This record gives sequence, C-alpha cells and structure tokens, in this order.
Amino acid sequence: MAALRVAARRLVSGGSQTPVVAVGEAQRRIFPRLFQVNRATSTTSSAAAANSNTAAAKGLEAEGQERLLKEIRNMREQLYDLTSEAQTMYNIPGTAGQEVAQLRRELATQIEPRSNDRTWRILRRISIFERYGGIMAFMFSICVLTGMATGSIVELGPEERRWIKKKRKEASKGRSGANVS
Repeated sequence: MAALRVAARRLVSGGSQTPVVAVGEAQRRIFPRLFQVNRATSTTSSAAAANSNTAAAKGLEAEGQERLLKEIRNMREQLYDLTSEAQTMYNIPGTAGQEVAQLRRELATQIEPRSNDRTWRILRRISIFERYGGIMAFMFSICVLTGMATGSIVELGPEERRWIKKKRKEASKGRSGANVS
C-alpha cells in the first residue's frame, strides 16, 4: 500500500490534492480498465481517438498477460527445482518436510515435461494414480454401499434367517413387555 501511495504522489501532478484523491487518481491511471465507465461520445473524432487508445491498451494488456504467464511458468520451474534440491540435500523433519514433498508432487504436474528426470516421472505417475485411484475408490464404495442396502452382497442361509427372525421377535417381546409394566 505504501508503494501505491508513493506511485500516486509521483503520477499525480499538483501537490494541492489530498492523499485520498491522489491515490484514487493514481489508481485510475495505473488500472484504467477497473475504472472505465460507459460514456457517450459527443463527436466522432473523440470516438476514434478513444477506439485507438483502447486498441493500444488491449495490445499492451495482451503483452502484459503473456509476460506475466511466462514469469509464472518460470517461477514454477524454479520452485520445483528448489523443492527437489531441498528434499534431496536436506532431511526436513515433520510437517514442513511433508509440505515440501506435497508441493513438489503438485508442481510436478504443472511444469514442462522433464523426460531425463526420473523423480519427475515418478511424481507424475503418483499424482495420476492418486487422482484416478481416488475416483475409482469412490465408485467402488458407492457400489458396495448400494449392494449392502439392497442386500445383494450378503446372502443369508435359511438357518441364519430363522435365527435373525427369532432374535427380532425376542427383542420386540422384550420391548413390548417393558412398555406394559
């Protein structure tokens, strides 16, 4: 926030403005798309100038986005290298070590393929297995629970069915007898 105030002071001309107005003006200059308002243009020349300005801003915006995405990709690569180095060179105990290992696994799926890196291939396979293994475990659980609910998984023999009926009758007699007295 302090950096924004400094930038506001540099960008805004006229020292008579209050800091709040200066910051607002600087934000409008730095982030023009956030403060755009649909305005009716009175002349065609001003409309043409506005269109050329927005086209130039969009071109700059696209370049900025590409540059930002490239920087993010590079940072991911560097972070993966850092976590790999930390795990191989140092024995990080406890939850910090687990967090580094988890971050490394997640980054392995997000970086560019490294065919010569054996650990990258292993981490990639593990993450794929975890993703699809979790889905398969969920589907299996649903099938088992559905089968148990319908009674198709457990088939009882005739003796077992009679024993269960007998126990249910005894339990119901016990409850009805307790309710009467």
